[in-house]
Amino acid sequence: MNDREQKRQKLQAVLDSERSSSERNKWGQFATPPMLANEIMQYVLGLHDERAISFVEPSCGSGAFISAFYQNTLSDERPKNVTGIELDSRFVEVSKDLWGPYGANVIEGDFLTDDLIEKKSVSLLVANPPYSRHHHLTSEKKSRLKQNIQHDLNMTPSGLSGLYLYFVLQAHKILAPGAVSAWLIPSEFLDVNFGKTLKEYLTQRVSLVRIHRFAPEDDQFADAMVTSSVVIFVNEPPTPDHEVELTLGNRISTPESICKIKNSDLMPEHKWAPAFSGRTVRRSENTPRFDEFFKIRRGIATGGNKFFILDRETIIDKGFNEENIIPVMPSSRYLKNDVVDTEESGYPTGIPQLGLIYTILPEEELKVIDSNLADYIANADEKIRNGYLVSKRKPWYRQESRDPAPFLLTYMGRSRDAEVQPFRFILNKSQAIATNGFLMLYPIGKLENALQAGQLSLEEVHEVLKSITGDDFRDGGRIYSGGMHKVEPKELAAMDATAIKSLIPLETVENEPLALF
Repeated sequence: MNDREQKRQKLQAVLDSERSSSERNKWGQFATPPMLANEIMQYVLGLHDERAISFVEPSCGSGAFISAFYQNTLSDERPKNVTGIELDSRFVEVSKDLWGPYGANVIEGDFLTDDLIEKKSVSLLVANPPYSRHHHLTSEKKSRLKQNIQHDLNMTPSGLSGLYLYFVLQAHKILAPGAVSAWLIPSEFLDVNFGKTLKEYLTQRVSLVRIHRFAPEDDQFADAMVTSSVVIFVNEPPTPDHEVELTLGNRISTPESICKIKNSDLMPEHKWAPAFSGRTVRRSENTPRFDEFFKIRRGIATGGNKFFILDRETIIDKGFNEENIIPVMPSSRYLKNDVVDTEESGYPTGIPQLGLIYTILPEEELKVIDSNLADYIANADEKIRNGYLVSKRKPWYRQESRDPAPFLLTYMGRSRDAEVQPFRFILNKSQAIATNGFLMLYPIGKLENALQAGQLSLEEVHEVLKSITGDDFRDGGRIYSGGMHKVEPKELAAMDATAIKSLIPLETVENEPLALF
């Protein structure tokens, strides 16, 4: 078996090399690491009862789990029925050659659309389904898959669901009562809205045994650019007191943390990632949200920063009129402090001073008002003019409209320390707007009124924003491969803003909209 497994790994590498990384990404082909396959198989075999084993590996590729199955059951005298299903004919031939001699039946076909396995006949199913994102699926295929799930389970997946979700749900009809199933899938389902259907299935239709979430910095599939989890369940309804084990770390066999939680406490509409550390993100309807106190907008996407954003000295040298230029914040790496002060002109101090070309005048009018800028625009190369964003604007050099925001958030960052924010809140006292490397926060409602009335200062609000912990952001945002954290505007909008609310006096003065600068 060791020789056979070594041969499998070599053939896997050869077949992987035949396709580019983008092609493999479209197919969702990311091979299961051998040690991980073996650990998963050992765990699920320990959950299997004493009956004969009917094992299926959907999307089997070269048969990583088939190999692990044989490695762990050669001395087991129970009857075994082993089936692999694979859509890629190249891998089908390899798997047949490798595992046919051991009795495995490897079938070429689409697990999602072809009825290849008898219903309720499988006692063990372990899979690493394709990591294909929803935009790689045609609308016709999405519609067909959704109809199948609606018919079989009376559930309706989101149109943003990746292919792996359909694999898990489609497999339900072939699982025998009490069957054990394990899935190696992206961790994103734990926290994103389109994961709700899968979480409903895991908590309501089956007995979820364990979810092992790999550490964000552990790249199980480095080229997949996602973090991964192993989801293990038994095909039987959960009991009222059923508990789920949530584990975290680089090894399933030796997790770094173990947390047990009642199945009833895993609410499909809530984020699950915090529960791995014993935290919950449950908010009542009365819990204040960020979007009650801030309008949140992404910074502008210029369509060509090198052309549209120039340093202030260059702008002066070129003789552009000031009314056609507005200050813009440099990249966050230049912001050494969390407070950006201003000079009288509105440009920031202590950091690179940059200006953005900001005019909606047609070129003919611009020639009269600002001939130097008109010449600069006229000499733009075709690559800039034909860019995706620029080509959709009239005139093509027109930029998105943004007012300066008093608070900016760097919404992508790395951090492994629970107490350290992966992001930074910047207090912006200048007139500079921001590019799409930032989220821009504008006070609204009672917070705006309190600031306008002098009951609060921007500095006080900034201090509270900075007090938000790394865990708060991890609970509200998402984590990618290599420990990269990200929070989108809608995710920030939904975050708990109790600390902001506590700043505001019980009675705030109703005033006209706030003039912050």
